[in-house]
Amino acid sequence: MKKKTLRLAFVLGAIFLFSGVTIISASSQFSISPKQSTLTITNLKDSIEMLIFISPQYSNDKEIRSAIETYIASVQSDINWELKIITINQKYNDYKKIDQIIEKYYEKYEIKACLMVGEDTDTAFGGESGYMKKPSTVPWFTTGGEDSYEESEQGIVCKPYTMDICISLLYPTNELNYEIKKDQIIYAFNKFCIQRQIPFTKDILVFESSDINQNSNEMYNTIENHGNLNYFENPSDMEIKKSLKESYSMYYVHGHSNPAGTDLNTNENGWFSADNIDELNTPFFGADGCYVGGWWSNKPKTKNLDSSINCLWYGSKIFTSKNIKTMVLGLLSQDGFSYPVSFIENALPNLIYGKTLAESMVGKTYLGENIIIGDPTFHYSI
Repeated sequence: MKKKTLRLAFVLGAIFLFSGVTIISASSQFSISPKQSTLTITNLKDSIEMLIFISPQYSNDKEIRSAIETYIASVQSDINWELKIITINQKYNDYKKIDQIIEKYYEKYEIKACLMVGEDTDTAFGGESGYMKKPSTVPWFTTGGEDSYEESEQGIVCKPYTMDICISLLYPTNELNYEIKKDQIIYAFNKFCIQRQIPFTKDILVFESSDINQNSNEMYNTIENHGNLNYFENPSDMEIKKSLKESYSMYYVHGHSNPAGTDLNTNENGWFSADNIDELNTPFFGADGCYVGGWWSNKPKTKNLDSSINCLWYGSKIFTSKNIKTMVLGLLSQDGFSYPVSFIENALPNLIYGKTLAESMVGKTYLGENIIIGDPTFHYSI
């Protein structure tokens, strides 16, 4: 992501600033410098740690706005972060224009997190394979300097990058009717407000397929230095079912994956379905593998988040799980470099010892994308 200036086409002032993007704050506004034709932010508070973007479909919904404002008050009371709501209309619903807004806030405040609300938010693709789509948030969470990604016919191609901002998604399934999607969003924000102080019990479960754990096995076992690790290779269906009745501070699965689940045992039945998430008694879930951060589509060429398997995909479970506050989906144990490039090495230790998910992830170098679903302010109480 490069620092960008708005070209003269954007110097229509109110068209972009007020019909395109609205800052929900009496003391907040965008302005454009007549000489430089650049987007600037004026009359704001001393600090802003997080932005909440509301997509066009939900921008005028008062009940969703009320749920978000309750969440903002909860976060402020808990960790003393200042949050701002930004609504976007359809004309300016473009990930590169959203990128410009994030850039300008980061330049002034070095914000730590952004939460994107609404599946109609234009999001870059991180690749697609047949009917599987995968979003890319790299264009948003790398700021300044050279872009840390390349665009191809398959979507965004990721290079090693330093994460400046933690981007989290809250995307209902597109094909559901509006009232269901609305209820899901409100439910999620209400859930994020409940029990902000979650104790870390140190009990961590990891299920991993031996078929692909040649390098990640050792990495996952380092978790034992931070907690009580329950590590199982090639779990059976019975072992997976048994784990759903236990309580854990963290729960990880790593194997051959698609958006609807992960194959943890190539020798016999050992399929972890995304549906299992509803039964988990854990606030944090991590799925490690290809396309775990994506979704199924009914059409091979579409940007709609239209799940084709009864709305079943990992990211949708943030709206149905009672206990999970956040999920990290992607290549969590990526390695192959002389320095740490994985979530397990970079972010997990700080998260375990009380930092927010966003603070645990920013400032670290990663290879491969980790899609955050849910609350980026999630943290344990130590």
